[in-house]
Amino acid sequence: MTTTDHLASRADELYRIHLRHLDACLVCCVSAECGESVRLRRAVRAARLAADKGWPRPT
Repeated sequence: MTTTDHLASRADELYRIHLRHLDACLVCCVSAECGESVRLRRAVRAARLAADKGWPRPT
């Protein structure tokens, strides 16, 4: 598995965690955003960006 594949896999895993949170969170179910949801969404976005760029690059 390459670094990029690993990063893409991690981004997918974080996305699934975020979806499970949205299903289980009472605050998110009533159309509001909780702090956990914001944190997870940022983590997913950062992981996808890293996977797209292939960072960290092997030395």
